[in-house]
This record gives sequence, C-alpha cells and structure tokens, in this order.
Amino acid sequence: MSKLRVYTLVDGSERTIKIRKKITLREEMNILGIRESDILHIKLVIQERK
Repeated sequence: MSKLRVYTLVDGSERTIKIRKKITLREEMNILGIRESDILHIKLVIQERK
C-alpha cells in the first residue's frame, strides 16, 4: 500500500508526491516548488498494490 498526497493548485494543475515518514507538509511543498498560496485543495490517496 502506498500513500500519495495530491495538491490541486489554483491554476487547475495537480502535483503529486509520495508520503514519507518524518517529512512535513512544508518540506513537501518545497520539494514540489509550490507555496501555500498556490494550493486550492489537498487530497490523500491510498493505492493498493496489485
């Protein structure tokens, strides 16, 4: 099972990052190159391995 966080931005695009332990939302945003003001919606997605 893998966990992903999907950031929907105000311009309509989406950025996805795999969730890792001991990493904050702020650090995720730095990795993706987005600011808090760019985010419209954040969604958690859990994918089952097949």
